[in-house]
Amino acid sequence: MADFKTHLTVSSICSSAAATFLLAASLATPNEVMLFFIMGVIGGLLPDIDSDSSVPVRLLFTFIATVISFLVLFHQGADSSAIELFAIWLGSFLVVKFVFFSMFTRITVHRGIIHSVPASFFFWFFTTIVLYRFFNFPKETVWMAGFFVFGGFIVHLILDEIVSLNLFKGAPKRSCGTAFKFGVARDIKSTVTVYVATIILFMAAPDYTPFVRTYFSPRSFASLHLFPKGFWFENLYRSYIKQ
Repeated sequence: MADFKTHLTVSSICSSAAATFLLAASLATPNEVMLFFIMGVIGGLLPDIDSDSSVPVRLLFTFIATVISFLVLFHQGADSSAIELFAIWLGSFLVVKFVFFSMFTRITVHRGIIHSVPASFFFWFFTTIVLYRFFNFPKETVWMAGFFVFGGFIVHLILDEIVSLNLFKGAPKRSCGTAFKFGVARDIKSTVTVYVATIILFMAAPDYTPFVRTYFSPRSFASLHLFPKGFWFENLYRSYIKQ
């Protein structure tokens, strides 16, 4: 399997490229680009979140706790005092970092059903619901943010499979075929639970029609230019060099 550093690097590159693509097509604001990038990186690290004691997993939970805490903070009214805002941020961070982490490690098994394709859909729909219900993002934004989590998750699974092939060192590793899976035969209960929970989350998610209409319509990418019409980096030159 690929290590934490590799997953972090690849998920960051893929998320940056995808978010930049949306920005160039005028399908995302700068704030949405940052949200999508963060969700993509989180998704790229999520499959290994069921490892109880590794330092990368603890760092991942710290990162997730920080992001969620700021999302909770941004949802507060503008008239809140600095002390109130800090207390809300700190409380949110501690709950996610310690309470949720402790509960999660008790009910999961490393390289189990969390490290699978159905889990990627579970986290997609879960992210969509959380951002919509608790943070009031538009429907198309929450679905795309969830899609970035899904995309980062799938990239993680594919990368693990590529590494397990051991292309440059002989025979495939024993882990080959265990990353990009659709269930765990030895743990039918968890597998069924994830599938059922995913279906329930999809049914509870907001309407996906605005998401499909916004991002998958042929007209949505009418303003996208893969290559410059004039000189390369002309705007960069005008903004920083010419001045």
